[in-house]
Amino acid sequence: MDEVWILVKCICGNLFGSRKASFSSCPRCGSSKGKTQREFQSPKSLAEAVAASNLPLQISQEVESRIAAEQSRRAVLGEKTRGGPEAIRSIMRLSTGSDGRLTIKKLSSELEKEGYAEPSAEQVIGQAEMEGILFMADSESWYWL
Repeated sequence: MDEVWILVKCICGNLFGSRKASFSSCPRCGSSKGKTQREFQSPKSLAEAVAASNLPLQISQEVESRIAAEQSRRAVLGEKTRGGPEAIRSIMRLSTGSDGRLTIKKLSSELEKEGYAEPSAEQVIGQAEMEGILFMADSESWYWL
């Protein structure tokens, strides 16, 4: 059976959390007189509600705005990240000659053509070597594994 957690508002105005079936007192004033505000199915969601409930309004708005900005930033980066490695690998394949060699010069050219200033061809090849995707043929070319 799952435990139920409750958000309690004390007579002093402080909000705190408790298990539904247990006796609890306010951590601020020690009073056991309080009113249940909401119920939660997990302690994590209760903790988030307690934290949000006790923030002053201005700070709460600032926190919400920063969280929204961070989520937006992550969404944008996530879209780039999802296409990032696959797109780079695709560019690497396009840069590979018919003889199976990948050169820094050709990779740099293809990356530039696709609008990638970063990572550089050297960084891409270095990472691919570390991942075991490429091995060095000579100082300017690599083969796929």
